[in-house]
Amino acid sequence: MILKYLINPKPTIILFFIVFCVVFAFIPLLNNPQTLLLHNWMPTYLVVILGLIITSFHALGLNNLIYEKNIIKKDNLVLGFIYVLLSTPFYSAVNAWFISFFLLFYINYLFESYQKDYPLSQVFNSSFVISLLSFFEPNIIILLPLIIISGINFENLNWRSILVVSIGTLLPYLFYFVYTKAFNLFFIMPSFTELQLTSTPDYTKWTIIKKIWIGVLFIISLFSFSELFRWLYKKSIRSRKSFIIILFYFIFTCLIALYGTYESWYYLLSPLSIVIANYLTYTKKRSAANILFLLLIISSLVYRSLITI
Repeated sequence: MILKYLINPKPTIILFFIVFCVVFAFIPLLNNPQTLLLHNWMPTYLVVILGLIITSFHALGLNNLIYEKNIIKKDNLVLGFIYVLLSTPFYSAVNAWFISFFLLFYINYLFESYQKDYPLSQVFNSSFVISLLSFFEPNIIILLPLIIISGINFENLNWRSILVVSIGTLLPYLFYFVYTKAFNLFFIMPSFTELQLTSTPDYTKWTIIKKIWIGVLFIISLFSFSELFRWLYKKSIRSRKSFIIILFYFIFTCLIALYGTYESWYYLLSPLSIVIANYLTYTKKRSAANILFLLLIISSLVYRSLITI
C-alpha cells in the first residue's frame, strides 16, 4: 500500500514529501495561531517557517544519515515521514528544534567512529557539540556518556579517547570563562543541579484525539521495539552495533525528557523514528505495518488540526 511507494522512492515521492511538510507545518494556522504559536519574542509567521524548515531538513538529514551509514540499508523515505508525523504536538518548540537538529552532527560523529582505531577527531567533535548545546539545554549533558558507550561498542575505546572527551567537553567552558574575564562579565554556569522529575501529566484533561494519537504511537512503538529485539542478531555487524548506540541514545533522551520540560520530549523523536522506520521497512507483516502507518498519518493530521493549546 503506502509504504511500498516510500521504499526506493521516485522523484515524485520526494516532491510529495516536500508538499506534505509544507501542509503539515501550516495546519496549526487554521486553529487559534496567536495562542498556539505564541513565542517570547518571535512572530507567529516566523515560528511556522522555522518549524517547516528545521523539521523537514532534520527529517531528510536523519533519513539520509541512517541510509548512508547502512543502518537501514533500503533506500527509503519512511524515516523522514515518521519523523515529521512524530513532531505533531511540537508546534512551537523553537529551542528544541535547533538543539535536536544539531544533535544530528553529534550522532553522525559517533557513527563515523566505527572501524577507526583512533577516532580522536570524531570523539572530540561529538563531545564538543554536546558541551556547546549544554549552554542552551543543560540536561543535554546526559548524552555525554554515550560517547564512551560508543567506544566500548565499536571496540576502539582507549585512554586517549577518554582524554579527548574531557578536552572537548571543557574547551567551550574555558573559552566562555576567558571571554567573561576579558570583558568583565559574570561567568554563569548552566543549571545542571536543576534535575527534577517532571510532574505527572493530567490524563483526564487530554482530548480523545490526543489519546488516540498517543495510543497509536504506543502500539506502533511496541511492535517496532519487539521487531528490533527479535531480529537484531540477524543484522550486519555494523547495523547491529549502530542500533545498540541508537537504543542507548533513546534511553538517554528518555532521561532528558523525564528531567526536563515538555519540549524535552522532542529529543526522543530521532531515535524513536529510526526504530519505527526499521520496523515499517523490514517487517514481513506488510498489511499490519501499512495499517499502523495509515492510522498514524490520519491521527497525526486530525490531532495537528484540532490542537488548541
